[in-house]
Amino acid sequence: MRGSSRRKTFRCRHPGPVAAAAALALLAAAIAPAAAADEPAKDFRQKYLFRFEFDNDTFLGSDDAFTAGWSFQLHSPLDDAWGPAYAKWIGRFPGLGDDGTGGRIVRWAVGLNQIILTPEDITIETPQPDDIPWAGVLDVTVSWSAYDNKKMAALQAFVGCMGPCSGAESVQKFVHEDLGFGQTPEGWDNQLVNQVLGNLNYEYRYKVVADHTDQYFNPGHFGHDLSVGGQAAVGNFATYVWGEFEYRLGWGLPMGFTKTPDPPGFGMMLDPVYVPAVGPLPGIPAAWRNYFTLMGRVAYFTYLAPAEGGETVAGDIHPKLRPYPGRYQALIGYHLARIPFAFHLTYYRYFNQDSDGASSSDWVNLSFEYRF
Repeated sequence: MRGSSRRKTFRCRHPGPVAAAAALALLAAAIAPAAAADEPAKDFRQKYLFRFEFDNDTFLGSDDAFTAGWSFQLHSPLDDAWGPAYAKWIGRFPGLGDDGTGGRIVRWAVGLNQIILTPEDITIETPQPDDIPWAGVLDVTVSWSAYDNKKMAALQAFVGCMGPCSGAESVQKFVHEDLGFGQTPEGWDNQLVNQVLGNLNYEYRYKVVADHTDQYFNPGHFGHDLSVGGQAAVGNFATYVWGEFEYRLGWGLPMGFTKTPDPPGFGMMLDPVYVPAVGPLPGIPAAWRNYFTLMGRVAYFTYLAPAEGGETVAGDIHPKLRPYPGRYQALIGYHLARIPFAFHLTYYRYFNQDSDGASSSDWVNLSFEYRF
């Protein structure tokens, strides 16, 4: 966006690929001995899942707008039925029933997440009304899902805040100044003031083409499947609807659906890998599985909190930014897994870029998973 058009899109930055890779390597080294000791004794379905996600556009050689994002998540084991606390309300939500014994599996997940937004030039101390506002969002998100290898439904509740309460200023200054991974950010006095955020998201997917059941998880078999679906969200963080398709292909596809690393609130926090809840556990060889995913989306937004502008800490008014980002999206993913570890690399491609070509909304997500 330049001039009065205010055409600017959100993207991803810091703390940089070196710091992210080092953190993941240290985490993997710390938990590997425990994984080796625990793996033989525990059924795959009984394992919790820990996930760390890191969003950044530095991987693409860019550094502006959506500065960074990170997420720490805990996903429940694969349960056969909702417990009493959830069955009376989550289980009655459309698509979220457990079908009784041997039906769909049910999951919950909880996550702590942060995103940081800055203008393109963070060295400018004065307000930049024709650019992205200075803003941070910190949230706690809980999701519930029910699915098999044919259909999936999920519900998510998001509670957080935008403004100085998010801690975004401290995080960015620590990474840029103390760790030396970027220029000193000078404009945080222009960040949007505190605002409490809440959101409710719902998603449904349905598989229209599937491989043979006995070929899933098989590293020596090249498989593929195709699903369609949609998502809706309402709240004062993001209100939207979108339709989507997902195509998966590769060696050792897991049953279930694509893991999509959308920032919670903007998307859904899920681990949609499926195995039957009862009966013998499908053979999952102790070998690396490699597969790819391609997703396409068409989205319609009516509200996105950072894009609405408003009062800043310095007392100015940041104007609204239009159009909303993310109308047409493509997600290209590479997935590498061997229980209990999994790595996911996802490239977000946006097709409604600024008309002047000054900025791109593309970014990359790197996810690390460990089941225990």
